[in-house]
Amino acid sequence: MGEDLMSGRPELKRTRICFTDLDGTLMHSAGIISEPNHEALDELHRRGIYRILATGRSLYSLKNVVPHDAPFDYAIFATGAGILDWHSKELIYSHDLDADEVRKVCDTLEEFEVDYMLHNKVPDTHLMHYRAKAGLADFWRRIEHYKSYAEELDLSKMEEIMEATQFLAMVAQDREDIYKEIYKRLYPLSAVRTTSPIDYCTMWIEIFAPGVNKGGAVRFMMRKLGASADDIMVIGNDYNDLDMLKISPNAYVTGNAPQELRRKYETVATCDTNGFAEAVWKWLEL
Repeated sequence: MGEDLMSGRPELKRTRICFTDLDGTLMHSAGIISEPNHEALDELHRRGIYRILATGRSLYSLKNVVPHDAPFDYAIFATGAGILDWHSKELIYSHDLDADEVRKVCDTLEEFEVDYMLHNKVPDTHLMHYRAKAGLADFWRRIEHYKSYAEELDLSKMEEIMEATQFLAMVAQDREDIYKEIYKRLYPLSAVRTTSPIDYCTMWIEIFAPGVNKGGAVRFMMRKLGASADDIMVIGNDYNDLDMLKISPNAYVTGNAPQELRRKYETVATCDTNGFAEAVWKWLEL
């Protein structure tokens, strides 16, 4: 399972964990982790507290923006579909859609005028097939970004796809009605709403196997490491963080989070003004 992550740390009577989102939370909008946020991560380590990243990014994308020696202990990626031991780089958990679930999602999405992508199974979630229907600009910008790893979906060959990490559908910001209908139609599959990190406007609907979301991954790590809800802190900035924010009484959102989240959870500074570090110091003072 990898090396002893607590090696060289003080002995604690209980296990404590910090779970943090990446984009819009820990990472500055310019794509860096600030010095104050690095210092907060180092302080967590000195106090024997696990540091666990929880991101919607694929493992490929995550490794492109975060150095291999970044100060984390584990990384939850693809919104909880996979978990990596950051030190040993061992995949310790994955949960993909099976063939029947893939067909069900595809059939459902075909009934809506939405653009969508089908991502390969963990860990190769950056490889995808795409289906353009509405042709949103945000959709084509993402395809352009992943053009070396994307090909058009051939519906006649759907039977060849045995597993997949997720579907990603894209709709206009004001079409929450589509999200609610897709959520209802696909339950108990996991349909997670988030905001596009490309245009910061388009609604993305991520569809996973049942139970796959950041909250499910947080609970898995709590069981693995032996931590209670009272002994963790969680910080995020968007709707796909809700499932993990609900778990802990020590939940924070950055000042750049949607107003709906800022009304529900303790709000710290924005991602560009070291909100993560502020939340960590608040928690450590409790």
